Amino acid sequence: MGSILAEPEQMNKTDKSQYEVEGIGYDFIPTALDRSVIDCWCKTTDEESFNMSRMLIKQEGLLCGGSSGSAMVAAMKMAKELKEDQRCVVILPDSLRNYMTKFLSDKWMCEKGFLREEDLIINKPWWWNLTLQELQLSAPLTVLPSVSIKNTIKILKDKAFDQAPVVEETGMIMGMVTLGNMLSSVLAGKVSPSDPVNKVLYKQFKQVHLTDKLGKLSRILETDHFALVVHDQIQYLTDGSSLLKKMVFGIVTAIDLLNFVTTCERRERSLSECSLPDDM
Repeated sequence: MGSILAEPEQMNKTDKSQYEVEGIGYDFIPTALDRSVIDCWCKTTDEESFNMSRMLIKQEGLLCGGSSGSAMVAAMKMAKELKEDQRCVVILPDSLRNYMTKFLSDKWMCEKGFLREEDLIINKPWWWNLTLQELQLSAPLTVLPSVSIKNTIKILKDKAFDQAPVVEETGMIMGMVTLGNMLSSVLAGKVSPSDPVNKVLYKQFKQVHLTDKLGKLSRILETDHFALVVHDQIQYLTDGSSLLKKMVFGIVTAIDLLNFVTTCERRERSLSECSLPDDM
């Protein structure tokens, strides 16, 4: 993916719009490349490359990067065609120095779809595979984009909320605002209290669905203060086309998850104690 070096030209075609393994191909032909001496080209994917790199680090102690994983994947594919007395030499071209926050991170791998949450923990807690529906979240407080920053701050303080989704009148999500961000923006003079709240929107937040598992949510809440629970709605237009709209269902925080877990554990403990025989 992301390279025009291979021959025949059909090998370079892909339906992928982006790739994560960096620097392994080019969008031009380097003058130092003599493609006539290459016997065979081999394509690799991001998923198999990064998982191979992680395996080389874990099992072989080779602190290599994603490009090395790609090289090893290709070598293993080609090695299947070698005869018994032939050797295979692989050059690992990069280290992991520039990728410490990328494929080394389980969370990053899961977010990119290269690793499944269920493969990470062998002894999962009892709630891990339950869905967000179990949390029974209350209806969220939402704000229209035209509401002033001053009024939004007052609303959040009165309702004891730290953040709120900003939605259009149709219900579509525009972004999020937090109490801390609004106060700091006002104090820094970046915005005026009378400005509409859509001037302090941010969109770098995680979204989850009611069908997602609590295990996935717990991973998100390790680094994020909250996640926005959304519902996908398909709206058909007059021209016959369709539009996918994301509607707010709720906001979930670490406190919500913790309250659910501890409440259920206390309930189970109480039921267990009540069921004990009289002579115990």
